[in-house]
Amino acid sequence: MSLSPGGLTRVGVVGCGVIAYWAHLRVLRRVRGATLAGAADPNPEARERAKRLARVAVYGRAEDLIGCDDIDAVVICAPTHLHAELAVAAAAAGKHFYLEKPIATTIQDAQRVTEAAAVAGVTAAMGFNRRHHPLYQQARQILRGGHIGRVRAVQTAFCEPIPADTMPEWKQRRATGGGVLLDLGSHHIDLLRWFLGDEVAGIAASIQSQLSEQDTARLELWMQSGVEVQSFFSFRAARADFLEFIGERGTLRIDRHSPVLAMRLGRRFGYGTRRRWIPPTIPVARWRLHRLVRPSTDPSYRRSLQAFIDRVRNIPGHVASLADGVRSLEAILSAEESGYSVKSGLVQDRPVRVPCVPC
Repeated sequence: MSLSPGGLTRVGVVGCGVIAYWAHLRVLRRVRGATLAGAADPNPEARERAKRLARVAVYGRAEDLIGCDDIDAVVICAPTHLHAELAVAAAAAGKHFYLEKPIATTIQDAQRVTEAAAVAGVTAAMGFNRRHHPLYQQARQILRGGHIGRVRAVQTAFCEPIPADTMPEWKQRRATGGGVLLDLGSHHIDLLRWFLGDEVAGIAASIQSQLSEQDTARLELWMQSGVEVQSFFSFRAARADFLEFIGERGTLRIDRHSPVLAMRLGRRFGYGTRRRWIPPTIPVARWRLHRLVRPSTDPSYRRSLQAFIDRVRNIPGHVASLADGVRSLEAILSAEESGYSVKSGLVQDRPVRVPCVPC
């Protein structure tokens, strides 16, 4: 890999929509060992916003950015149905790539991505950024430490209300990567695997299309260890994003919109539960201080991109792999197979076993 004269990894961003504008284009300027060197988007307004914000060369075609000799790696934030095509193109050009979730819309495309990266020998990572949030990392340590005992069940919800008149066109149709399962559910399915160190064994879904395709879904999942999970995802319900683990001795709740973890254990004397105070780790404490100035700040995007750049530069660290992306997509496709969407109502069907496809 040929780096910039200053020894930095030169990064280009493909897709300058909402998530790239508010996260990637901003935080890449603060990632050690990297420099933001370009961006691409077919939308003139998005290009202009990116140019004003990042002050780098902005292209109208992704292939022009990917083909640049002064780009070492790309961050792919384009609409979901373009993920596979862009990732394969990046690998063919010898560029390392960080791919926003989900990996693709079909398992065939997901396998094309993994094969292209393997053949090219490039570093590739999935954008499951929540794995890098300090609060989520502390929660994982608590679960792995057995503080609430063996986990028996999990309840989760992820809702992002989006008015129909402001929803991007590609998000309104499943064929272009829309729907809550690909957009929201992919995060929670990955987190369940990561928190529990487990795989999804079976899944059943009820999916509803109200104002757009698959804008509401309820899932029941069975992990290989026997843990049962219930999840709710919606573009039509009030904002929520939490996972609550129910163990043999207590419960642990992780809420993206709260700066603290909530753990409850049985009372030592008498009936009921008591809340146990959890001292913050140093990264959590730093994040809480930063929230006093910017309440909506989310450090997971920068930390996730930092892990990717470190891996590109042969610095050891954890990144979500393309195999993790395949596993998440397998569960989503199985959910869609078990329950299908109609405009007028809710349809329920049989549970489906999640296949294990070699990654």
